[in-house]
Amino acid sequence: MENRFVHFGSVLLIIAAISAGCLAGVNSMTKGVIANNKIATANAARKDVLPAAVEFKDSSAIENQGLKFIPGLDASGNKVGYVVVVDQGGYGGNINFSLGVDLDGKITGLRIMDHQETPGLGAKIAGLEWENHWIGKDKAYTFNKTVDAFAGATISPSSVYSGIQKALSAYAGVNK
Repeated sequence: MENRFVHFGSVLLIIAAISAGCLAGVNSMTKGVIANNKIATANAARKDVLPAAVEFKDSSAIENQGLKFIPGLDASGNKVGYVVVVDQGGYGGNINFSLGVDLDGKITGLRIMDHQETPGLGAKIAGLEWENHWIGKDKAYTFNKTVDAFAGATISPSSVYSGIQKALSAYAGVNK
């Protein structure tokens, strides 16, 4: 009887070791691809939110209030605005979005990059129509529940608004 426990325990140990080795191998093969995909997604979001820029200068980024503002340059090398990535708590978890701001402090674009909001309700924040609704707004804009939110979901849109206001407040210190 005791030999059976040793035998089954050994078999289970071997299976667990093989599984762990396979997972480690797959992780090492895919972690570079995943990192490159995240960089490509961030760069695409930058271009989406600050379309006047053809280049983004990470080395000239300015940090203020815990946010990193990356300048966007046009084809002549002139600064046309900044891109900032914001993490803001939402209903289902953190909402991660990219925000473009021109030199006048107006929003040039918003792209939700990651969220865990409720499908069919709060997840509507990732819709292109809703994201584009923010273009042209500035720090003076106040949240209007009837225009900026969705029926049954006000926490997610108001969380994004709070993140926008946080970024625009920090931007005021960057663009002096």
